[in-house]
Amino acid sequence: MSSEVLTVRELKDMLEGLKDSDKIHLPGELTFYRLKPWGDDEFIIEVNEPQAYVSDEFKRKNPQLKVAFISTDNVEWDEAGFLGGPVNVELS
Repeated sequence: MSSEVLTVRELKDMLEGLKDSDKIHLPGELTFYRLKPWGDDEFIIEVNEPQAYVSDEFKRKNPQLKVAFISTDNVEWDEAGFLGGPVNVELS
């Protein structure tokens, strides 16, 4: 099994024995949005938090970063429903 992709069968095997009331948490305080079709026989798990754009320079300085998501709790939105400006994504 690839660490980026798993089959429905592999997921079912992992869930075997869990009760319907058991909870599954996403890391990093992400919140589940939906399973989205991603081709004929593939799906992607989407979360409510948008993925942050990081510049090539930022990636070079922070090679350990694979992906960043941003909270939309305290951001400004423009009239079209897009983020109104850049969001600071600092690593400490």
